[in-house]
Amino acid sequence: MQNPNEWMPPPPPQDDSMFSPQTREFYAGQIRKDSVKALVLSLVGFVCCPPVLAYFAWNTAQEVIMNIDLYQVEEGRKGMAQAAKVLAIVSIALWVLGVIARIFFAAAGSR
Repeated sequence: MQNPNEWMPPPPPQDDSMFSPQTREFYAGQIRKDSVKALVLSLVGFVCCPPVLAYFAWNTAQEVIMNIDLYQVEEGRKGMAQAAKVLAIVSIALWVLGVIARIFFAAAGSR
């Protein structure tokens, strides 16, 4: 039997995270919302205002990936965020090609 006056350290945490369960749950909710937001922004960016929406989609997806790596929650959402980044890049590339094609055809039409 231990002496009741003897100091005992607190038990170690249940998992290996340095963040509290409440913090991890808060960021898990943020990751769930932001991963869907990034994907929607990148998909809508194909139709409407590609440079702006692709920029927001890229930043949101990058933040989601960073939070997943930092807090080690919702790791299944990482693929959705990466897909949003790829779609943002593709929409920007198609937009640039469209601008170049318009300039080319406008120059060819003025001859």
